[in-house]
Amino acid sequence: MPRIFDKSKLKTDCANCDSVCCVVPSLPYAHYPKPPRVPCKHLDQSECRCTVYSELEKRGYSACRKFDCYGTGVVVAKLFRDLGRSWNTHPDTAIIQFHTFTIVYLTMLKYLHPDRAVEFDISEELIEKLKPLTEAALDMLVETADPFAAIKKP
Repeated sequence: MPRIFDKSKLKTDCANCDSVCCVVPSLPYAHYPKPPRVPCKHLDQSECRCTVYSELEKRGYSACRKFDCYGTGVVVAKLFRDLGRSWNTHPDTAIIQFHTFTIVYLTMLKYLHPDRAVEFDISEELIEKLKPLTEAALDMLVETADPFAAIKKP
């Protein structure tokens, strides 16, 4: 069955996230060239919050304010919490959660912006290995489209 994205779930909700957007992407700033999958120096890991959020533009971090995860951070955080894990409480889970976020986020970008070039820095083998997690996260963002569901008899 085709997937239809539930657009109400595609919203950023930082209060219910594990701040993976402050860890997973590299930062494009000359004054702070953060590599991918390394926590930002401004991230309070215990609170999963940016310590300079109210001053991002003043400090030259405009790309951080503009970043939209399309709800990916929230569903990946929920998925891992449901599994009793999170990158900031279970460091052994970190790389799996980061890669899952990356795959789901880039899948969303391909769907929402098909004209954009999307490059994964994750091997096809690892993408396949993480497929159950990424499928579960994507399922949280979608509805299964069955136009006859309402009229089918059990």
